[in-house]
Amino acid sequence: MYNQKDQFIASMNIKNIPNLHEKELFLRAEKYISTLQNIRGISMIGICNSLSMFATNEHSDIDLFIVTKPKMLWYVRFFVTLKFWRKWVWRKWDDIAGNFCLSFFATENALNMSKIAIKDDIYLYFWVYFLKPILDFDDSYEQFLQQNSWVQIDENQKKENFQFVKFSGKSRKIFFWHYCFNAIIRFFGERKTRWNWEKMGRPSGVIISQDMLKFHDRDQRENVRDAVRARKMFSKNF
Repeated sequence: MYNQKDQFIASMNIKNIPNLHEKELFLRAEKYISTLQNIRGISMIGICNSLSMFATNEHSDIDLFIVTKPKMLWYVRFFVTLKFWRKWVWRKWDDIAGNFCLSFFATENALNMSKIAIKDDIYLYFWVYFLKPILDFDDSYEQFLQQNSWVQIDENQKKENFQFVKFSGKSRKIFFWHYCFNAIIRFFGERKTRWNWEKMGRPSGVIISQDMLKFHDRDQRENVRDAVRARKMFSKNF
């Protein structure tokens, strides 16, 4: 995969440094992620997809990857969504640009992204490679890197990614009632979520489990892989 880095960068229009618009999006992300620090059960919040790769446009949203403590997945999702909904910064319908996409949550038990990879999943490889942690409690980003050692991240890239950490330290203590509340939210939320998944025709990019909630009903990984392959073949011909 790493040998295809140049083709991937060219296919995705990735820049070496963020432009002014992307710097503003990172500042916006820091501002609102700061309001989530006191939510119990959060381990890490990272910027992913186009913004983490410095490949946005004027219509881009801010994609978050949120890691939680075990058995706190639904609790964290509920309160993160509630906070962003109350501040009117949660991506919904056509209100996309500059707002937050809350479509990927995982517990510390599901950090190895290779388990959800498709064949020759170059997008997921570089999704891990470019991910920018903003909030990093209990050295969770380091755990994430260890779990994803199949991705060859050079030291310069690691240093760049770590530079984006703005909030670190120890996570807040979790009490028994927090787990109870998580169980209640999961009981009702999982049924509704699975019903919506069935209604959409069971898209493969959606994962609903006790350790992962991934809502990518329009998964573009196959398209990206094929585009990179086509560019590589074109380069060989010339």
